Amino acid sequence: MKKILLLTVLFLGIGMVFTSCKKNFLDLNPRDQISDPEFWKSDQDMELYMNGLYSVLPGWLTSGSGGNPLLDAGTDMAISVGLWLSTKNRLDGAITVPSSGGGWSWTAVRNVNYFLKNSDRVPNVGLKDHYIGEAYFFRAFNYFNLLKQFGDLPIVKVPLSPTDKEVLMGPRSSRTDVANFILSDLDMAISKLKGKAEVPAQRISRDIASLFKSRVALYEGTWEKYHQNDAFKGKTNGDAFLTAAAQAAKAVIDGGVYRLSTGNTSQVYYELFNQVNLSSNPEILLWRSYSSAQGDAFTNQLWNWPHGSGFTQEMVGTYLCSDGLPIGLSPLYQGEKDIRDVVKNRDQRFVQTVMNPGDPVTISLKNDTTKYTLPLLGGAQTGPTGYESQKFRRPQLDPATGGNSGELSFIIFRFAEALLNYAEAKAELGQLTQADVDLSINKLRARVGMPNMVLTSIRTDPKWPDYGYTLPNYLHEVRRERAVELMTEGFRLDDLMRWRADKLFVGKRPKGAFYSNELKAAYANLKVDAGNFLDPYVTTLTGANGGWGFNPAKHYLLPIPTNELTLNPALTQNPGY
Repeated sequence: MKKILLLTVLFLGIGMVFTSCKKNFLDLNPRDQISDPEFWKSDQDMELYMNGLYSVLPGWLTSGSGGNPLLDAGTDMAISVGLWLSTKNRLDGAITVPSSGGGWSWTAVRNVNYFLKNSDRVPNVGLKDHYIGEAYFFRAFNYFNLLKQFGDLPIVKVPLSPTDKEVLMGPRSSRTDVANFILSDLDMAISKLKGKAEVPAQRISRDIASLFKSRVALYEGTWEKYHQNDAFKGKTNGDAFLTAAAQAAKAVIDGGVYRLSTGNTSQVYYELFNQVNLSSNPEILLWRSYSSAQGDAFTNQLWNWPHGSGFTQEMVGTYLCSDGLPIGLSPLYQGEKDIRDVVKNRDQRFVQTVMNPGDPVTISLKNDTTKYTLPLLGGAQTGPTGYESQKFRRPQLDPATGGNSGELSFIIFRFAEALLNYAEAKAELGQLTQADVDLSINKLRARVGMPNMVLTSIRTDPKWPDYGYTLPNYLHEVRRERAVELMTEGFRLDDLMRWRADKLFVGKRPKGAFYSNELKAAYANLKVDAGNFLDPYVTTLTGANGGWGFNPAKHYLLPIPTNELTLNPALTQNPGY
């Protein structure tokens, strides 16, 4: 990935296709596109162009105030304050119709289409087919981001010019057709991409495309299943997409290239997320390196701590006890009035995600350790809920500066998602067997020493989430497993949207830890609710009862900017705006 990032700079420097034309709704080819007849002569030229497309993949923020918010901040599981307050806007419904922009950008799609159009000029040698496979992957990746935001979309397969009026002035295709288009691109990518061992490290491979296909198909399958009776519905009941999701995830599992990383059950989950180098980790399909030693240009500590984010009381109640029972049923549960009790006898993923008294805050080069005692509360750059994160946080101090380390890998794709996607797709289809559970969820549980999930022995949890519709007990547990395994990895908002889960949060307000006498002595006069739990959003949200203001008839999609509707009268605005 380091090579890719360096080449991106070269890519931009030679004036390829990354300047957008902002006046046309589908970002027409800019005047500075490649015209050099000496380009498009080799697969190395293709690689150079393709390296620039990798910039759309996620990563840490590398400028700003010295930190990154939790990746699920702004949902029912985590919140942020101060500089990160804007992350709450989607669930709060604090969305206005923009005059332009607003995420409706086709630059990345156009860049891929330009590559595909010119790839025929390259002789059929070397890794030509592989790079074409990468292009199809990235077109699917970019289209999926647009689908999640806007639903129905124009389907554009070629770089446009002002004479392409049929597409420029055409309507949007249905989300079902768009999703099928994305999956067809991924099928093409899978057919052309090479395996992990056949291409340079940190490039898109066949397994990555299969994993991403399972993500897309699961998203659309559950969206079309649960949105069948609202304004955001697709054309199907979702079954075909769910079948495709299960098959794609199973292909990754059966491929045998990746497996869960294992180790000490009391450390292995935490250690997965605080590494500088993941090149030898068997679970990681793709990651991005951030290290000052490599000359990366960033101006802040990539994961400063505390960082203005905190987990919610709702998140804390999601994890099972170590006997495999929920907190509402387990005799092992010690209560929620002290963090020391909250973490006792719980799923090790919880213990290794949330800071506990006695955990290391900093570790110096001499192995001198500062221990965690109490959360830091009350300020914009501290923790708002009292449940602070140790996931994605390196306590090791930078030996050169003595300060917090700016070195931390960003995981883009990992094998655990394939297991979860497979289990959920099979469960949604009503086809989940004990063998499926043993292949997927029970491997995740075994890694942290948790008891197996047994389909015939799932007890009714009195605190199961109310989604506004009935779920079988095994699907409740599959969703729970997804939440705890992928906590703060950036999946939660997508999950809430595709599950039509507004009943979980509309009109409700996320809360923090119990405001104990110990916390009061350290931080006086913090806002609490009637139960004495921290209430950091008490004057922040816009909905009923001071809760999330999300409108289920409107906010499942974002609005199309008004200038795009003016430029193309065939476009229609999303429902409710």
